[in-house]
Amino acid sequence: MSARVDYYSLRRVNPYLGVIQVVDAGGVRAYSTDGRAWQARRVYDGERFWSDAQDAVPSWSDVGRVELQRALSERPSVPFALGDRFELWLLERSSGLPLALLKTCRWQRDVDEVTDPSWRPFLPGDSGFRARAATGGASGTYHQERLRTLVNYAARPMPAAQWFERTADGSGIGQSGLHLEAGMHGRRLPAQAFPELLVDEQWADPGDGQLVRDFHDWHAALLLAHPDLSRQTRVRLEKAACRRPERLLDSYAMLPSIIDRDAMTVAVVQARLIRSA
Repeated sequence: MSARVDYYSLRRVNPYLGVIQVVDAGGVRAYSTDGRAWQARRVYDGERFWSDAQDAVPSWSDVGRVELQRALSERPSVPFALGDRFELWLLERSSGLPLALLKTCRWQRDVDEVTDPSWRPFLPGDSGFRARAATGGASGTYHQERLRTLVNYAARPMPAAQWFERTADGSGIGQSGLHLEAGMHGRRLPAQAFPELLVDEQWADPGDGQLVRDFHDWHAALLLAHPDLSRQTRVRLEKAACRRPERLLDSYAMLPSIIDRDAMTVAVVQARLIRSA
């Protein structure tokens, strides 16, 4: 009997690494970051990669390798619908509202205990980010540390984080978390209470808000893969992505919609020339 196959995408956050496409056949799943190359992993044995010596799948597994290959060949067009409806948010200290996205998952069973509410904007050793509005000769490391400190400090001295189940209308139902005040569990926040991207861009200091926008613009090519962006945000991110066209090559097929197709096409051509050189 053929296993049920689900097709969805997941966001990889904290640090942000974009959106990954998933072909989920139960016992095994296939993952892709560009919609072209796929990697199969078993689910039941700790996500180990397939190898020639691992063709035999235990009888209780939902699917075999042949069925997964069939699921891949019959898959719908990418990008798949976003599937991670449970979100863990770092909360702003004074308002108790979502500030920065810490984690996402698809199933209620993966809503785990919160032990570390730290927001991490970049991988260790990554020093390429520079704020556009910055002046002087400050290094990328300086800009990254300033951003990390800004966001995490806004949640101190007792950082609180909360899981939310996002509903079809964008609202969120509060679940468990860390350092939550009375009444927070079970609260329902409207869609407008959640940042549209990864971090709230509204700050009392305009310079702080610009720093966060620069962070999002830096990741524009990946963030454009998010569905349900406002037209204004998508226009802004497309312009930012065109300023760094080389990052568009691996994400272009993942974009659910494009507003300025001519400009984006030119950027992709530029990216191919850069890569070939």
